[in-house]
Amino acid sequence: MRPLAQDEERVDFWRRHTIGGVVLCVVLPVIVLVRTWITAGVPNAAVIVPIALAVAVPAPLLLLVPVERLVRHPRGRLFYDAWEAAGIALVIVLCLLDGGTTSPYVLFLFVLLAHAALAYPPIGVALAGTTIVAGYLTMGLVDGSLRPSDLLVGVLALAVATGTCAFASANHVRAYERTAAYAQEIAALARRDGLTGTLNHRAFHERLDAHVRRSAADHPVSLLIVDVDSFKTVNDTFGHPAGDGVLQLVGATLTELTRPGDVAGRLGGDEFALLLPGTATPEAAAIAERLRARVGSADAALGATLSVGVATATAPDATALHAAADAAAYRAKRGGRDRVVTAADGTEGTAHSTEDTAVPVP
Repeated sequence: MRPLAQDEERVDFWRRHTIGGVVLCVVLPVIVLVRTWITAGVPNAAVIVPIALAVAVPAPLLLLVPVERLVRHPRGRLFYDAWEAAGIALVIVLCLLDGGTTSPYVLFLFVLLAHAALAYPPIGVALAGTTIVAGYLTMGLVDGSLRPSDLLVGVLALAVATGTCAFASANHVRAYERTAAYAQEIAALARRDGLTGTLNHRAFHERLDAHVRRSAADHPVSLLIVDVDSFKTVNDTFGHPAGDGVLQLVGATLTELTRPGDVAGRLGGDEFALLLPGTATPEAAAIAERLRARVGSADAALGATLSVGVATATAPDATALHAAADAAAYRAKRGGRDRVVTAADGTEGTAHSTEDTAVPVP
């Protein structure tokens, strides 16, 4: 059994639908009360009025129902199925008390069917419609107020209405699922760099901020800032397609090196980043060295190399972490390029240090 809602937009839809159901639970009984008041000789009025009041008065309490919890739970739809079934049963009872199939309250059955079709999946609409048809047929057989041919017309009309509503529901569900899939695809594309497939600047920094906020001394977060050396020269010498190929190679290599929980991103131009949660400086530097070596060996023809800066944070300051890693990458550039430098290194141009130094909180 699938949940009725799997995203926030659908949850909001069910909130509105629930409000609509509560309104019906008030409006329809009020119609019954008004009709009973202005019509003389209504049969069983002494029973009909209390039933209408018993539905209308407590109905607003349904607004307290935890809609989100229900519609996100696989069995939450049972609540709405029970609500719909109770509504159908009450209408049938009112009809039986008011003359059976000749009662104007029979029209309420169409209202309930339409309300179900607005939100329920096709199977739910079909079940509601089948219950309505069965209830109407039972009323006709019990009270005998309609000729068989007239009863047949009523049954067929309700059956056709059920089929129409079920088809409309299926069409609505199909359109919603297609739209939701497009929305998810667009959202994913909006977070990805189109050339390399890594996260873009905005999406990467969102993940960086989230991870750094959770960092602590026993759960360090390391950041690699990766810069392609002499990228402009590659573009000018071999052309932009070759430059794009270098960027794609770096992005693919970063993706290959990511472990579960790691985050790779392209910050812009020829600058990339790799976020390594739960990773101290020595291990992060080793990963950076593997990245540098793989890219260098894979693209020897173009001579593409990487300068990588490494920094580690044990306190919630993403800005300081990024600045430290960026400064280390700059030192790698100044030190001769094609190397890994950590924020702990005090000497320009050195290879990666095994010293584990965290970025302090300002």
